[in-house]
Amino acid sequence: MAEVEIRLPKLAMTMQEGTIEEWLVAEGDTVEEGQDMCVVSTDKVDNTMPVPVSGTVTRLAVPAGETVDVGTLIAVVET
Repeated sequence: MAEVEIRLPKLAMTMQEGTIEEWLVAEGDTVEEGQDMCVVSTDKVDNTMPVPVSGTVTRLAVPAGETVDVGTLIAVVET
């Protein structure tokens, strides 16, 4: 088993930060690759962000409503 760190991706060319508007998963949930994980709001649009791997969510590192920079650790999934 390995832990995969999920970081806020750059969803647009000019994106510098994003707000985790809502988590669609919880710690302890089993997730499938491609499943919607959270809603990320930028200055231009709201996007759902998919889980990049299948596994178990072991940590949500950013609370809903918090704005973070691109590249910030937002969650950990154990595969």
